[in-house]
Amino acid sequence: MKPLYDFSQLAVERMIAPQDGMVAAENPEQYFDLGRRALELIHFSSELCNKPHYEDILDLPCGHGRVLRWLRAHYGYARITACDLDRDGVDFCARQFAAQPVYSHPDLARLPFAAQFDLIWVGSLVTHLPEDRWLATLDALIQWTRECGVIVFSTQGRTVASLLARGQRNIAEDIDKATLLVDFTRTGFAYQRYFGSKAEDYGLALSSPEWLMRVLQRYPNIILRAYLEEAWGMQDVVILYKSAGYFEPLLGRPGINAAAPAAEKTPGWLNRFVKR
Repeated sequence: MKPLYDFSQLAVERMIAPQDGMVAAENPEQYFDLGRRALELIHFSSELCNKPHYEDILDLPCGHGRVLRWLRAHYGYARITACDLDRDGVDFCARQFAAQPVYSHPDLARLPFAAQFDLIWVGSLVTHLPEDRWLATLDALIQWTRECGVIVFSTQGRTVASLLARGQRNIAEDIDKATLLVDFTRTGFAYQRYFGSKAEDYGLALSSPEWLMRVLQRYPNIILRAYLEEAWGMQDVVILYKSAGYFEPLLGRPGINAAAPAAEKTPGWLNRFVKR
């Protein structure tokens, strides 16, 4: 894929941690290609959202710095927080890239973030979570983003679903593919746990653009600036911008309006349209 920007002159640290499991032995340069591509997409988000500077950045999950090394090279002035369940990865990012270390937790509500962020990059996290944790993660990301802040995260959508349906190998061999695809076709969201996973809620998640748009109706303070299919490898990339009160909550949260008392069903703004 053609680069969005020329970052060839960036002085990017190329030391790879011995425990970094993201390096493909048959194509080690892909590791750096994906890191650079993430920076391109993040820089694209800064132009879309008119954010020339990202002073406070969160990389979750940071791994051993596949993307964070590019963030440090480009945003040298920034306070970058490295957060992951993999403590060795967090420690490596702190040592090697001067990041603030935070050990993650499966329950993101337990993370001790005292301040909000201008930018949150989330590469391949919700792609592995069941629906309840997917939605809880989005809630947390929005809470951690300050006003006029940006969230850039990856999802797996029609590309991955289509490859699985066509019998493509080496994408996900240890899941119930048939059930995954049936669920995705029916609702636009599907999750199947990896057979070999020790965690109850870690597997492969597919989410369609339509499903995501329905989810975003829950957040009147969130603007979808871009949905880019197949922008980061096989994964889609979503760019969100936070602006308080930008939309009227016309639709509310799915399932909530129907159960609300009658007095709560008519928003105040609607009164001027109602004939008395």
